[in-house]
Amino acid sequence: NDSVQYLEQPVSYENKKETSFKVLQVFGNAALATEASDKIGSDVIYFGNTVLVLGENFYSDQIITVKNPQRVGTYSYTNKGGMPMTVPVIEGEME
Repeated sequence: NDSVQYLEQPVSYENKKETSFKVLQVFGNAALATEASDKIGSDVIYFGNTVLVLGENFYSDQIITVKNPQRVGTYSYTNKGGMPMTVPVIEGEME
């Protein structure tokens, strides 16, 4: 039952010009990732929103910076604890 529902028109992701994510799990041409939420000294903490980032060549624990992130849909899945989850699907210019 894991699926992506696409929006008719992409919308800005939380009005952000740039944000970064840490990859949790890779699914071929997409990755489930958590957004940077805080900074302690020079360390960035990734406990923010969970999203599905579309793209290629992702790997576990990779840090992805996305410029002009756009929300293009939602992704629904069941987590390891059996809870249904729905997260935004993000596209943008990646570094």
